[in-house]
Amino acid sequence: MHLPLGQFSPDVTLGFVSASRNCFPRELAVERSEKLIAAAKADGVGLVVPQGECAVIETRAHAAEAAAQLVAAGVDAAVLFLGNFSPEIEDAAFVKAFPGPVMVIAAAEESAINLIQKRGDALCGLLSAALAIRKRDLQDRVHIPELPIVSAEEGAAEIGHFVKMIKVVKGIRNATLGLFGPRPRDFETCNYNLASIQSVGIEIEELGLFDLQNEIKAIQSSTDDIAAEQKAEMPSIPEDKEFSHRLSDYEQAVRNFRERLKLSGAATQCWSEQEMSLKHVPCFINGRMADKGFPVACENDAYSLVAELMAQYASDNTVTVLDINHSIPGNLHESLKDYPLKDMVGMFHCGNTASKLLKNPEMKYQLIMKRMMEPDSDPDITRGTIEGQISASPITVCQVHGHGDKLRAYICEGHFLDLDPRTFGCTGTAYIPGFHRFYRHVLLGNYHHHAAVAFAHVGAVLFDAFKLLGIEVIDTPNPDGIPYPGENVFRAGLVPRGRA
Repeated sequence: MHLPLGQFSPDVTLGFVSASRNCFPRELAVERSEKLIAAAKADGVGLVVPQGECAVIETRAHAAEAAAQLVAAGVDAAVLFLGNFSPEIEDAAFVKAFPGPVMVIAAAEESAINLIQKRGDALCGLLSAALAIRKRDLQDRVHIPELPIVSAEEGAAEIGHFVKMIKVVKGIRNATLGLFGPRPRDFETCNYNLASIQSVGIEIEELGLFDLQNEIKAIQSSTDDIAAEQKAEMPSIPEDKEFSHRLSDYEQAVRNFRERLKLSGAATQCWSEQEMSLKHVPCFINGRMADKGFPVACENDAYSLVAELMAQYASDNTVTVLDINHSIPGNLHESLKDYPLKDMVGMFHCGNTASKLLKNPEMKYQLIMKRMMEPDSDPDITRGTIEGQISASPITVCQVHGHGDKLRAYICEGHFLDLDPRTFGCTGTAYIPGFHRFYRHVLLGNYHHHAAVAFAHVGAVLFDAFKLLGIEVIDTPNPDGIPYPGENVFRAGLVPRGRA
């Protein structure tokens, strides 16, 4: 989705319609709907409700009219609320007529005092409605939450969750990615299958590294304003006006492509052709653009860019891409005695994380590249990384990869510790519960070394959004005691132990 700079997720308009079965009081559905709409409004979510009789669906005509009104109002997704048992045929007719995602929830009984006159039996009605929806093969557009029988307050919480899901779905289905240059040779596993990315609705603009070169050459106006903005953010940028304009001209070129092609994010080649041709490492600019809602992935890694966008829309904030990089030695810090080292991981990249997410960020050079490209001279073209400790934060780590012409995905949650990583680069020490088994039995052989990172716990939102996007394989860590397929349960200590 092409968003204004500084906006991290799309605006979403949500519709709401109730349903009532003819042998139950319509007034009961109306009363319960009004309570739920008020609770959602109190949580900051306004709902578009069809006007007239079709606000509570009882007939096929109601279902068609309600859907038509919501479409005309520009609604992105809808809530279908079973205020009482509801008519299953008409429930399914509404889902069929409304083209977007639909969340189906049902009213819980409210009080033992009035179970004779105000019993709605929506628990039973949802069984019929869900089956009617599946019989018409509409289930892929329908979200039923883990606890679908709700009070007004519980329903409002589910509506809030649904809004976050739809931000991901809407953003991804309207996204266009700019991919600059081929995958660098040394990163074979950072490949991508266009069909798998397009399967979730994303469009691709495949460009060349030379397109960026030519854009920079064509820039006629001064980029002094961008250079000043960059220097204010990162005072450690070298006092070298020529180098400073390498950075500012490059950022202007990226912005130009963003506007011209209405891009949602980009992936550039880097490593190491970009350094040879553009005379800098692009990490700082990548982080700056991510902090404006326009993530830029390294090594032309289209899958990581997709994952970054998903994580950005879910968290409504800045994200990054990091390597799942290195194990953590026990003597890194004394506090690690309280953590299982096997579930700790050092997450690193050259320096493409937004400076606001780092402690004491500083512009430096890419140490590994300098060894290869400038071994006997002061750093020049390898300058541009940001080094610093990634600040303590909750995190959600996610990635997608090709699964035939579809996508598969993984999600796990954890947090960065407030620990000096005692190494180079933009690096954080992460604790991800269950990581060692997840790494062995899910990541190895299925996913590459990059991962998108959101600085919040948004796994629940991503999981449900992935399902609505049609991603059929969603990998998550298994709880302790539950083996992965093919796991050696004897080595893992997952078999019962009797007395010797």
